[in-house]
Amino acid sequence: MRILLSFMLATALMAGQAQAAKPTEASIKEVFALANTQALITSVEGQVDGMTKNAMQQALKDQPATPQQQKALDKFQARMMAIFKETMSWDKLEPMFVEIYSTTLTQEDVDGIIVFYKSPAGQSFISKMPVIMQHSMGMMQKMMTPMQEKIMQAAKEFGEEMDKLDKLDKKK
Repeated sequence: MRILLSFMLATALMAGQAQAAKPTEASIKEVFALANTQALITSVEGQVDGMTKNAMQQALKDQPATPQQQKALDKFQARMMAIFKETMSWDKLEPMFVEIYSTTLTQEDVDGIIVFYKSPAGQSFISKMPVIMQHSMGMMQKMMTPMQEKIMQAAKEFGEEMDKLDKLDKKK
């Protein structure tokens, strides 16, 4: 009886370990390749560039920039994008994503994702992902403009409140 219980316990433990096996780096990278993840990251760069340019224009909507100011803005925009591209390059993101997938997903999960991505529905999903991302970024940008205005107003009110408190402290 003890032998049977020991065998059942060992079998259950091995089955649990097999189900929870960490995915291999190669299988995770296959998911990235099937999903065109690197190209998706590149498309996000373009969207971020457009969003930041639009945000700068919105910030200056009441004050048209002089040619010199526009040149400085363009230079700043280019510098921001260079920093973004350097920080968010695929060479830097891929190891991070591999680690995230490796610690979050099992090999069974990754195998299922691969099967899905190879299916007609998965291929359709992958081909539409850049459009989904573009629409998502556009909607988020629409939300950001009013939020930025509210934050700027709150910061202005905070500054005024701090000035009042500072004046009260100086009177004491």
